[in-house]
Amino acid sequence: MDKTILTIAGSDTLAGGGLQSDLKTFEDYQIFGLTAITCIAVVKNNQFVINDLPPELLQDQLETIQNSLDLNGIKIGLVHDLESLTLVKKFLQHFNGPIVLDPVMAFKETEQVYGQTYRKKMIELFPFVTIITPNLKEAELLARQKITTLEEMEQAAKKLVYLGAPAVVIKGGERLAGKNASDLFYDGRQFEWFSKPKLATTTINGAGCTFASAISANLVLEKPLLTAVKDSKEYVYQAIKKGLPLKNGEGNVWFGDSVETEVST
Repeated sequence: MDKTILTIAGSDTLAGGGLQSDLKTFEDYQIFGLTAITCIAVVKNNQFVINDLPPELLQDQLETIQNSLDLNGIKIGLVHDLESLTLVKKFLQHFNGPIVLDPVMAFKETEQVYGQTYRKKMIELFPFVTIITPNLKEAELLARQKITTLEEMEQAAKKLVYLGAPAVVIKGGERLAGKNASDLFYDGRQFEWFSKPKLATTTINGAGCTFASAISANLVLEKPLLTAVKDSKEYVYQAIKKGLPLKNGEGNVWFGDSVETEVST
């Protein structure tokens, strides 16, 4: 039977992250992807600019999908508008399959009032999802603490589960000292570390989005949660290694093949 996943996310014009990376990932896992677009991100005068779509348009997209087919999974990326977050929460209440929330906190640190309200609304989504996948900065904002060590990652993971997330994987990335990039899984019962050597490459744009969408795909394929995270870590690692360079010296992740083909070669 054909599988489907909906990504509720922003559009990344350069296609490293956002809904574009989600769709590529779903295709790699031979899963049909659908989109509900929340915003469009562009670069103007070397500044990252988010253009929110009207919440009414997001609602129309969600209703179109709900009335047209059954979904096997949902992945949530950047939902920048507060009213849109409320719409997403209502939509999730009517879905029983796996839901992966990548809590993208894409606001300036100076926007303190907006940030606090946004954090509260984001946390309201936690009880409805299967797992959340914050990076270090997002985990700091959600848990309200600094993370500079592996021990502090564990403390933050406990706080996020306490706030209502059934499970969490904190993406360590490049920020912590050491030769390895380490991600931490916690489900309220056990900690599990996933580590890979840091890669000397700039093709990392979209790594977080791709990781979350790979977890979504693996869950839809009925893999256990811990296995889904482990397999997705390897998928993203390969996508960073094979990534596409950009003119500005940065680069996008790109797996560039179906998972089945890659495994069989």
